[in-house]
Amino acid sequence: MTASTVLATLAVTGVAAPAHAATRERADAAGRCTPGIRVLESLPGPGESPFPWSATTEVKGLGPLGMSVGRSQDRPVYWLGTSVHRVPLPAGYTSGAVEAVNRFGVMVGWLRGTDKPPVAFRYVSGAKAVALLPGGERASDINDKGHVVGERHSDPWHVVGVEWVGTTVRREPALPPQITGLAEITGINDAGRIVGRGTGVTDAGYWYETGLVWAADKAAPAQELQPFHPGDTYSTYLPQDIDEKGRISGTYEFSRLITSNGVVWKPPYAEVITVANLGERTQGTFEDVSPTTGVSVGTASDSTMVGPFPPETAPPYQATLWKGAGPTLALPRLAATGHSGAFTVSDDDRVGGYAVDAKDVMHPVVWTCASKQAHAPAPTPTPTHATPTPTHATPTHATPIRASSPSPAPAR
Repeated sequence: MTASTVLATLAVTGVAAPAHAATRERADAAGRCTPGIRVLESLPGPGESPFPWSATTEVKGLGPLGMSVGRSQDRPVYWLGTSVHRVPLPAGYTSGAVEAVNRFGVMVGWLRGTDKPPVAFRYVSGAKAVALLPGGERASDINDKGHVVGERHSDPWHVVGVEWVGTTVRREPALPPQITGLAEITGINDAGRIVGRGTGVTDAGYWYETGLVWAADKAAPAQELQPFHPGDTYSTYLPQDIDEKGRISGTYEFSRLITSNGVVWKPPYAEVITVANLGERTQGTFEDVSPTTGVSVGTASDSTMVGPFPPETAPPYQATLWKGAGPTLALPRLAATGHSGAFTVSDDDRVGGYAVDAKDVMHPVVWTCASKQAHAPAPTPTPTHATPTPTHATPTHATPIRASSPSPAPAR
């Protein structure tokens, strides 16, 4: 029986992964895996952009039996081992991505076409067609119970969140009165907790951006993630994923200086832990958290406002890993001058993302035994030119920040 057949059977029956697979994953997590960078196949085409800001290749999710999902040449794909497989596109659709996969190999994502509106979909390896999700433009995550989350636009300016069970709408997650608009839904765990973000307004009329978390109860409105800053139009919190213990990983962005940090919230979500960036990097993100091991992954880069200067001296983007404590660590590159980034992490110590090789070609990659090869960055050479001193403090260690009500900041 092929891996594709096994995955399709698991998805249809809802049976857990075979015992030998679970045993292998536990063994890998225990330290008997082989650290390395697994380069996955890409679809035929003109080649992938070596620049992260125009990338069309990436691993976005990690499934059972060595399965990976994402996109290649801007088309939704999945990988069995290193072999790439296309997700079949309905007539009129030309591009898209698989955003997530659960432990039974059920995938979700989005599609778009030149003359077609974007649509959310669900797909099982080997099926002849995708299943479109009613009322959705994007599906961003799926849990092991088959619950899918995403969103759509009710009009050009308003976003509506959606939760599906299979292909049936279960709810449109409710917003409390002070939250005037939803921005996106990004994750769901097996307990049915959902995370996303939106925009709020105080009684005094101050606007703010805030992270949101919903309980599994269909009628429960979102809870705001602390802190939020009324009147501060520069600060944005971007929750990305939630693990089985309710821990949420995401990113804090301070747009005034174009800086960012990975952040973590833990129940009851009354404070945020801001994690120091990799080495001397001035930007960092958390894109995903492992289901039970507390590992977050993301990408380190640099602000064009606080340096380094001139901007072309900035190191390439770097895939990062944070073990839940201690410093943010770097994952190895394919080439010393090639960009890399991480978007997904599993309990069996795999990390998925992209990396650029010495020929400036971008590849979808999986770091195996990732925590064993994550390392502190090499010291940055002392610049010979003057570098402006940042006016926005970057933490030197993981720091909890409690809810507060700062003075209103000037609008952008």
